Amino acid sequence: MFRWIIGSSRQFRFLVVAAAAALLAFGSQQLRKMPVDVFPIGHPNLAQFGKAAGTLALLLVLGAAPSAAWAFDRAGFKARAEATLAELNSKRLADSRATLARLDEMLALGIVGLKEYGASHPKYAKLMDAAIADSQAMKRMTDVEIEEKWGENGTAGDALGIPLKSLADFGEERAYLELVVGPAHQYIFVKRWESTKKARWLEQARDEAVELLKHLEAVRSK
Repeated sequence: MFRWIIGSSRQFRFLVVAAAAALLAFGSQQLRKMPVDVFPIGHPNLAQFGKAAGTLALLLVLGAAPSAAWAFDRAGFKARAEATLAELNSKRLADSRATLARLDEMLALGIVGLKEYGASHPKYAKLMDAAIADSQAMKRMTDVEIEEKWGENGTAGDALGIPLKSLADFGEERAYLELVVGPAHQYIFVKRWESTKKARWLEQARDEAVELLKHLEAVRSK
């Protein structure tokens, strides 16, 4: 029962906050009109009122607060993804460290998105958690390694009972995974470009950036 209440309050957090604000406003007005001794100290109704108020406060904290903390900044992620693509389209990076830092920011934002999706889709929670745990290691993988583990036919979900090949290529679950996999993949190519200065690495990073923005279309705004 409480799981359903908490889950619903997180899903409709704005309605919960609005209802709480309305109740506070109504309560404040009623408080001014009450006689001082309407509920004498020790009255049983006062105790019941205190319990009800405590329960409402708990639901607000458990329901609204986590959602606010986990709110994925889709607009911020998209702005960074588009800025990175614009750089890669120019076929040169004036400041590759700034590009890598932006990709790190996208990874951090993507982790929030995966947490949010896992919380609202328990079936995929362990898969999202696995991607989060592997997010920093992904940047140190080779192109082949990240494809073999987290690509469309990768093995990362096998032990969890969710083969990655079972996910639709541009479906919602794959799209959320790409919030982490996509920036990490681009990071790999930019690092290779830094060490070799070969244009093909930026071209491959660009291809990943284009694909990531396509995946982002399947990620819902909150």
